[in-house]
Amino acid sequence: MTALSRPGVRIAAFVAGLGAVFGLAFGIGRGVGPWDTDPTPGHAPTMNHGAAQNEGMHR
Repeated sequence: MTALSRPGVRIAAFVAGLGAVFGLAFGIGRGVGPWDTDPTPGHAPTMNHGAAQNEGMHR
């Protein structure tokens, strides 16, 4: 009976493989940085065009 024929060893190898893949992906993601960055800074002024301002415009 080889080691890979035992279910516990297979499960442990699978979990270790998943951990390595996700760890590598996390490391690459941290190195590359976010892809969906908004060029507008968080403190930029925003304009709120509420329904009261446009009440008669879209009829």
